[in-house]
Amino acid sequence: MAIKKPFFICFEGVEGSGKSTQAKLLHNFIKKNITKNVILTREPGGTLFSEKIRNLMLDKKTNISPLTEFFLLMAARNEHIISKINFYLKKNFIIICDRFFYSTLAYQHYLEGMEKKFIFNIQKKIFNKIHPDITFLIDLNKKESQVRISKRSKKSNRFDKLSSYHFNKIRNGFIKISKMYKNKIVLIKGSKSLNEIQNEINKKTLK
Repeated sequence: MAIKKPFFICFEGVEGSGKSTQAKLLHNFIKKNITKNVILTREPGGTLFSEKIRNLMLDKKTNISPLTEFFLLMAARNEHIISKINFYLKKNFIIICDRFFYSTLAYQHYLEGMEKKFIFNIQKKIFNKIHPDITFLIDLNKKESQVRISKRSKKSNRFDKLSSYHFNKIRNGFIKISKMYKNKIVLIKGSKSLNEIQNEINKKTLK
């Protein structure tokens, strides 16, 4: 088994979709069967500085404007790309990232109503030709999402209890994004079993 390197893989989806679990499973699969040169990271986060921004943003007490939130995300992403993603891609590592640019579109554009052109203009300053080779988007409805979130052992965050209206704006946004970038995004039904999803992702990664 082999994967052309360097290779940048991302996972996207609503809260509770299982994307973080699948990202970890793929990381373990690649490390065990293909190469030790693979890292798992996340957004917002991935570096000491970016993780501090993540903690601030997910805190239930945080109440900031959409624009403030966007620029915090961009600061975290800029540091993440410079300090980690670029660094490991140059070393021919496989990178697996839990959330990336498509989450920005889903949350900041489709949920918050921020202009897409504005988002793209800022992103151009940050990306420096860094784009995922493949993105797995795991789709799940509100009811199943809440069931999974309720079973989590970790502390909930301010995005875990969105209203159905706001949840569906994000979910529908992701689906629209998957159609816009259908050559880059693999849409997966999150209602499938964990093993079914894992096998589907492994096959697509090795394709």
